[in-house]
Amino acid sequence: MHFFKSKSRHIIFFKFCFLIISFINPSFLIYGYELCEAKESCYKDEKFNKKIGLKKKLNKTINSKVNFFNEKNINPLEIFLAFTNKDSNQSSIEIEANEQSETKDKIIAKGNVIIKSNGAVLLTDYIEYDKNTKYLKSEGNIKFLNKNQIFTSDYLEYNFSDKLGFIENIYGVIDLETFSEDINLRKDNKSNTKNPLDGLANSTLEKRNPIGLSFKSGNANSSILNFKNLDTSKKRIEKWRFKSQNIKINDSLISSKKIIFTNDAFNPPQLKIVAHNVYSKNKKNKTIFISSWTNLILDEKVSLPLGRRKISDKQENLNKFSLGIDNEEKDGLFISRTSDFFKFKNLDFQFIPELYLQRIFKGETYSFREKGRSITSPKIKNQITPIDYFGGKILINGEIASYRINSRSSINSLDINKLNESLRSSISLSKNISNKNFKNLELSSFASYREKIDTGYHGIHEIYNGYGINLKNSFNKAHNKTSWSSTQNLSLGKFKAENHQGNLATHTRTSFGGNIRNEYTIWKSITKDIYIDNSYKFVPNILKNELNLVSDLNLAINNYSDYGSQNLIRFSFGPALTIGNYRKNFFDYTSLETFLEITNKSGSSPFKFDNINDDLKLNLNLNQQIIKSLSLGVSTYLNIDKDSDKFNKFINTKYSLNWNRRAYNFQFYFEQDTKNAGLNFTIFGPPFKGLGKQF
Repeated sequence: MHFFKSKSRHIIFFKFCFLIISFINPSFLIYGYELCEAKESCYKDEKFNKKIGLKKKLNKTINSKVNFFNEKNINPLEIFLAFTNKDSNQSSIEIEANEQSETKDKIIAKGNVIIKSNGAVLLTDYIEYDKNTKYLKSEGNIKFLNKNQIFTSDYLEYNFSDKLGFIENIYGVIDLETFSEDINLRKDNKSNTKNPLDGLANSTLEKRNPIGLSFKSGNANSSILNFKNLDTSKKRIEKWRFKSQNIKINDSLISSKKIIFTNDAFNPPQLKIVAHNVYSKNKKNKTIFISSWTNLILDEKVSLPLGRRKISDKQENLNKFSLGIDNEEKDGLFISRTSDFFKFKNLDFQFIPELYLQRIFKGETYSFREKGRSITSPKIKNQITPIDYFGGKILINGEIASYRINSRSSINSLDINKLNESLRSSISLSKNISNKNFKNLELSSFASYREKIDTGYHGIHEIYNGYGINLKNSFNKAHNKTSWSSTQNLSLGKFKAENHQGNLATHTRTSFGGNIRNEYTIWKSITKDIYIDNSYKFVPNILKNELNLVSDLNLAINNYSDYGSQNLIRFSFGPALTIGNYRKNFFDYTSLETFLEITNKSGSSPFKFDNINDDLKLNLNLNQQIIKSLSLGVSTYLNIDKDSDKFNKFINTKYSLNWNRRAYNFQFYFEQDTKNAGLNFTIFGPPFKGLGKQF
C-alpha cells in the first residue's frame, strides 16, 4: 500500500474516472419519478466483496470551498485536464494493487487495482499510463463508485495529447440530483456508509415514497385516478440506469451510436429510452447532447418513436404529441404537440400548439357566441376560416426576484376578432415569508382573465377577470394512528364574474378560510413484504392495506362589496378502504372512499363561481383492478338531499380506464358532464442504491 500526494504523473489514475461520468450527463431525462419501498439483490460478486472487506477505510482528504462543477462556464473535461497539471492544488489519493511499477516512461498497476480518493473508488484489473505520449488505458472489470454515481466497463483508452479516447461496454447508474456534488474533485465526498463499495455489490431500492410526473392531454386539471400514497408532484427522474457498447471522446465532445436508458430498477426493464447517433456540441459555454432519433420501448413489445431529441439541462417532455376531446372549447377531437422548455434568465417557457381536427372535418364551430353579444350569452353555430383550426397554450414557470411565478395562457382560435372569447390566462406570484411562529407561511398575488375553476360538486365555472392577494399558512402532524393537517387562508380580491341572473357583476371579496383534516387508522394489515421485487409487475410500490376514518372540517367567512356575505361550516367524514396487493391477475386491488358531506351556510355569494351548494351529498371514489394491468376508476357525487331537485342524481362523474405497470402508467379519462376526455401518461423510477444487473 502506498500513500502519496498527487502530482501530474500520479493523479491521472483517479481523475480519469470523473471524466467518464462528466460526459455522460443525460439531464434531458428529467420528466420523471422516484419509486418506492423496494429491494432486489441483483448484483453480487462474492470475490469482490471479500477483497474489499479486507481493506482499510478511506483517509480524510483536503477540503476546498471551491466547487468548479457548479461554475456554469467551465467544462468538466477542462477541469479534469487542469487537475493533471503540475501546478494544480494537491489532493490525497490511495492506490492499492498486487503489482505497481514506475519507470522513466510508464506507470503500471495491475492485479486487483483499487484507487480511492475523496470517497470515490475505482477498481480495475490493469491500468497503464505512458508519460511521453500521455496515453492512458485500463482494462478488465473496471468498476467505479462515487456516492450515487456508479458504472462498470471492460476497456477504456484516452490520449491526453490528441484529446481522443473511447470507453467500451459501459453500464452504470447516474443520479441527476447529486451529480454535480458527487463529481466535485475538491470536495470531501466521504461515503456515508461503512463500506463505500457496498453499492457495487447490491442494488437496494430506498425506502422513500414514490414520485412521478403525469403528462396530460385534454383539459384535465388533475389526475382522476392514481394509487394512494403515489405523489406525482416532482418533475424529474433522479436516477437512471444506462448502457452503451462504445462511447467516443474527442476533445471536450463525445459521441455514441446508441445509448440506452431505463427508469426501471428490475430486469427485464418495462420501459427503455433508446437514443441513436448521440453527439455533443458546445453552445453558450454549455454542452448540449443531440440524438438524431429516439425510441420509447414499453415491455419490449411496443416501440414509440420520439424523433430527434436535444439533450441538455433543460426540461423536455417525453410525449411530444397527444390527443384530447374538448367539446366545449375546441369542438371535440384535437391534437397537440408539447414543445421542449426553453429558458430565459430564471424563467422556463413552454409552447403547446393545438390543431382542432373536428373543426376541420365539420367546417363549423360551436365554441363561440354571436358577434357583439355578451360573454354570458349562449354559444351558437359559426362558420370558420383556416385560422380557426389552430390554437395553443403558453406555460411559464420560474422566479422573478425572490418570487415564484406560475402562468398559464391558452387560446382556441387565432382569429383576432374572437380574441375576447378565445383567450384565457392566469398568473400568480408567491413567496415564502415563514418565521418562527409560522413555518409554512406563504404570500401570493394573482390575476386572471376568463379563468375556469373546478368547484367539485358545482362543476366548472368561469371568472371573467380578477386579481388580488392571498396569505396562506399550513402545517401537518402525525401521532400513533392519527394524522392531521390544517390550512388557513386570508385573501382580498376583486372579481368580475357571472351573477345569478346571468349577467356580469363586479365585486370585491374579503375571505377567511380554515381547514382541518384528520385521518384515524381503524385497521391496518401487517405485510411481510417490506420491499418490492420484480414480481411486482403492475405497481411501483407496496400498497398499504388499511381502513381509515377520514374527517374534514372547513370554515369560510366571505364578505362582498355589495354588503352581502356568505359564511359556512362544512363537515365531511367517512371510511377510506384499501385492500389487495395488485400482484395477482384478477381483482387484487380495491380502493374505495365514501364521504358524507354536510354543509351549513348563511347568506349567499353574488357570484355563481363561489356560491356554495349546501345539499346533502356523498362523495364516492373507486379504483378497481379488473384483469392484470387493466383497472377502472370512478369519481362522483351522489345527491341524497330529499329537498333538492337533484335528489338521487350523480353529479360531476368522471371515469378512467388505466393500464398499470411498474415503470409507467396510461390513463384514459372521460368527464361525463363536460363530455371532455384525454390521455395521461406517467413514468416511474426508483431511488435505488447500488448498481444492479446489466439489462
